Amino acid sequence: MAITKRIVKVDISKLDEGLHASADNVTIEPDRLIMRGVDFMNIPHQTPVDIIIYYEDGIQFFFGEITLSLSTQINVEILSVVSDKKERRRSLKVRTSFDASAVLMFSMKERRHMRVNVPIRVRDLSMGGIGFFCNHPFFRRQKLILDMSYLKKDFELEFQILRKEKIEAHMVDGVEISKVGFKFRYGGCILSITAEQERLITEYVFKVQLSEHQRRKEAE
Repeated sequence: MAITKRIVKVDISKLDEGLHASADNVTIEPDRLIMRGVDFMNIPHQTPVDIIIYYEDGIQFFFGEITLSLSTQINVEILSVVSDKKERRRSLKVRTSFDASAVLMFSMKERRHMRVNVPIRVRDLSMGGIGFFCNHPFFRRQKLILDMSYLKKDFELEFQILRKEKIEAHMVDGVEISKVGFKFRYGGCILSITAEQERLITEYVFKVQLSEHQRRKEAE
């Protein structure tokens, strides 16, 4: 298995058992991954793990098995490449909550566009899609450019609305108030995603998944 692209870092995990390790000092030999660091958790020999390799220009998923686990080094035998990328993308989805904005709005026929600054609240994020709350009345099939600087400075995504739902509200002193503070809930797909964008989203989603798993374990 010849891998020559520069690796930024590697995550290995088995989240249902709370196992996780991450390293940026990594060597990949034919069918073997060697991670070096400090204070790695002990992972039993032959434990199956998911592997996410973050390259400079994208990501790749593998399945593997632990062959060595020390506090300063973990060796993993790479068993197979995850070929069903669509299925893997579906599993990499998290509920979240952070502020972003729509900075460009296209007309329905995409002949014109307008610079805007519409606040949104991201509610879920995956490799292929975003769900968000907003007070602005966008249309289904409308395309937007979203500023997602929360993930990285000047990080923008091309997005198309596929779902729109008006949020139920009640009157308070003559003003409509919804329980989430927004009038609409939107969902849609990310368009023309680049390898770097894919890597950034995957890294964020995996970090949130791990944090949520640890929170649930601590609450048990």
